[in-house]
Amino acid sequence: MEFLDRFFKSGATANTSDLPYLVDQPEETYSGTRISPIKYGLPKEIDSICPECMEIIRATLYSEEGKVWITKTCKDHGEFKDIFYGDVNLYFRCEDLWFGDGKGVEDPAIKKATVCPKQCGLCNMHMSHSGLPIIDLTNRCNMSCPVCFANANAAGYLYEPSFESVMKMLESLASQKPVRANRVQFSGGEPTVRPDFLEIVRRTRAMDFDYIQINTNGIKMSEFEFASAAKEAGVDNIYLQFDGVSDDVYKKTRSRTLIDTKMSAIGNCRKLKIGVVLVATMVKGFNDHQVGDIVRFAVKNNDVISGIAFQPVSFVGRFSQSHRLERRYTLADLAHDIEKQTGYIDVMRDWFPIGVTSAISKLASALSGKPAFTLSLHPHCSQGTYFYIGDDGAVKPISEFLDMLPFLKELIELSRTVKPSRFDLLSKVKILYKLKKHFIEEKAPKGLTFEKFLKSLEGYQERDLRKTNTAEEEKKDRFDRNFFIAGMHFMDAYNFSVERVMRCVIHYPDPNGHLYPFCAYNGAPVYRKKVESKFKLSPDELKEKIISEGRPKELELIAKKMGL
Repeated sequence: MEFLDRFFKSGATANTSDLPYLVDQPEETYSGTRISPIKYGLPKEIDSICPECMEIIRATLYSEEGKVWITKTCKDHGEFKDIFYGDVNLYFRCEDLWFGDGKGVEDPAIKKATVCPKQCGLCNMHMSHSGLPIIDLTNRCNMSCPVCFANANAAGYLYEPSFESVMKMLESLASQKPVRANRVQFSGGEPTVRPDFLEIVRRTRAMDFDYIQINTNGIKMSEFEFASAAKEAGVDNIYLQFDGVSDDVYKKTRSRTLIDTKMSAIGNCRKLKIGVVLVATMVKGFNDHQVGDIVRFAVKNNDVISGIAFQPVSFVGRFSQSHRLERRYTLADLAHDIEKQTGYIDVMRDWFPIGVTSAISKLASALSGKPAFTLSLHPHCSQGTYFYIGDDGAVKPISEFLDMLPFLKELIELSRTVKPSRFDLLSKVKILYKLKKHFIEEKAPKGLTFEKFLKSLEGYQERDLRKTNTAEEEKKDRFDRNFFIAGMHFMDAYNFSVERVMRCVIHYPDPNGHLYPFCAYNGAPVYRKKVESKFKLSPDELKEKIISEGRPKELELIAKKMGL
């Protein structure tokens, strides 16, 4: 097959003839809609969206000057061209590591749709369950960032679902089948400015959500009293806005100095044992020169920082082609910047689509006899790598000491042959010793044995094994010095791909219980505006809230924009 030849030429050393065996492709979703697999190769045609009228139009992806480009023409608004991906060889590598689709969700109330994404919420055509649902608690914020896709404080109205509506959204996630959504991220705006934020977190924990993450700028979390209350309420992790390690970056991306605030928030999380994931919005020419500094900062503070999420900026709104091409930053650019600025990775060996983790999920499902949490997202949605830090401080990507493709193949082979057992996952670890031959001990980080490596993988599915929640006496035989780097390239109308959004695993519920894929909600066709407009507070409700909360500045600003 063509993609095997491409993979071999990329420098991979694995037996590539085994790759087709890795793909498990269901024929239809749980609701009975036929699944169209992703299209391989270049050039190829995909469904996209016109950035002006948001109508679905055909687009062509093609290779030119070592990059992947997208071009499309709307009969009413003309031609649009943009960079889709910054390295054609890495594009093919990630495409080749596609392991197949999921089947979506089982829900008798699911929308019946024929055109994606025109009838969103989720529909019968969607192929992934909720990997990380996001609930926007408010659109108000204690900042006004020029790169904010949520456009917080600029909408001219207040969207803030009632406490009861938030609980209904959580209930709809908890009832999702066949895989319960038991992870949630609270976002906004800035979720911590909402007065009942802590009570929402408490109730969420009481509803047996086992992973509660807060998407925050860190201002409130830099106050120890608030951070301590958040820990007590049940916050597991903060998704901390972190665009760089110096204030010159924040002045560009956030219009103010912030580095001291970030350090205080991280320090509080360290004291309270709250995990931290750094979140860097990447803009070419603004902060891409600090990719290596951000990675090294995470390594230095790995006791509290478990990972980095790099997010190339999305161009939501109208932008000239010259502006987009000047600022466009893709996941390939990120991979090469990590390699050049840190030396930690070899891009063509160590950079993977995040969906390869579905191999672990397939085995977990086979062992338990029931569907498992699976990230069945498109290979060009999210990519990254996983690092281990040796006792000597050396940083090594997992694929330096693990023969990845044979390892992944064996995981899938095991998932097809093992039978569900009455034992729990910890007892079944013996089955995994078949994988030991893929572990290259002499290349492993100092202190990491195969046994400790296996135990580090167990936390992928079980909350009580994650390092910030594991009792000290249980950590002796675990290797906790590891972290991930993931890039998530959220789409905008210029680079929109329908085949990607149909596989999205990051879903927003609205107060009516409908779910929207991230890029349909924020990028195109921007369901956020429709949802927030429908459920926004009336002028009288806003006035009442301003009085009851003691006239907070951010609400006064919204009222002023509304002419109140």
